[in-house]
Amino acid sequence: MLNSELWAKAWAQEAEGKDLTNARVGGRATKANPNKEDVNFWQSTGPQWVQAYIDWRKANPDWKLWKTPQGAPAIELAMLPEFAGVPVKMILDRVFEVNGELVIVDLKTSQQTPTNTLQLGFYKVGMLKTFGIDVKWGTYWMARQHGVSPLVSLEQYTEDKLEYLVAGFDKARKAGIFLPNTNNCQYKCGLTAHCQFSTKIG
Repeated sequence: MLNSELWAKAWAQEAEGKDLTNARVGGRATKANPNKEDVNFWQSTGPQWVQAYIDWRKANPDWKLWKTPQGAPAIELAMLPEFAGVPVKMILDRVFEVNGELVIVDLKTSQQTPTNTLQLGFYKVGMLKTFGIDVKWGTYWMARQHGVSPLVSLEQYTEDKLEYLVAGFDKARKAGIFLPNTNNCQYKCGLTAHCQFSTKIG
């Protein structure tokens, strides 16, 4: 099956029953994409990124997909571990085995590589709680760069630290306290048009 066909099939499955006429548009308006990253952008770029991922996998045969103890390949690996009594749903895009070490990989289509690795940290502790396996490394596969970012150590993330965070989040949620995070107003947040604390310009 051609990449364009793979993309079209996946797109159709995700879009089924949804009205994409007024779908939220991300990114910046550029000469190449005057309408920003709209549906047409994704339809044309998606197959290219599928091919980029295939090429990366072929070029890195030492990155082998890890399999769970039940024999399932670690592709969109769903887990529901509890943190401080709160179930936390998580889906790990990939877990690879590289030179005897497990590496958690999250697939990203964003312009910039995330600088905050908390998401990977939650996945690390989720793996520990679910499978009893302590994963030391994580990374992001960046679609626009056609490869992975440098490996980052996840050893700073412990069960105690993350349970402390989740317990705090849970208390705030139950009390109806939702503090705004204005660090990503300009490009990344889809709620800027509705938030009184938004710092987005234009």
